[in-house]
Amino acid sequence: MTMNKKYKKFMRESNAIEGEIRINPGDMIAVEIMLKGEITEASILSAHRVLGEYLNVDWNGKWRECEVRVGSYYPPMAFEVPGLMKKYFKSLPDMDSWEAHNEFANIHGFQDLNGRMSRLIWLNKAIDEGYDFSIPFLHKYYYQTLQHQNNR
Repeated sequence: MTMNKKYKKFMRESNAIEGEIRINPGDMIAVEIMLKGEITEASILSAHRVLGEYLNVDWNGKWRECEVRVGSYYPPMAFEVPGLMKKYFKSLPDMDSWEAHNEFANIHGFQDLNGRMSRLIWLNKAIDEGYDFSIPFLHKYYYQTLQHQNNR
């Protein structure tokens, strides 16, 4: 399986988590941006911008300026996001893929598409960790989470 097919499979699985059954127009461009190298604020904002272009909203590629809720979880207040993201980027090199994904998701820096962005961050880090793309994302993530918890 070529890497492009593997990434499409990954994005299809990532989108399916949120109930979407297709690859959206900016998905593969966002993958390319996130896999170019080190994860930076610029790369995350750029990937988010193209990831959500199909939504036709004015908040793509910008840290959120409103309060949000995810089920029963209330992420940090919007005014806290820029400072939390600065801390996140300082700590990011020392985080594994599991930590990087979860910490980003907990901050919930964007108005929407945080799950997809956190999974792209996971993808970048997981490749460096030797992720085996023959195992589906959710399967691998589940076992990686168990392993991470057992190592604490």
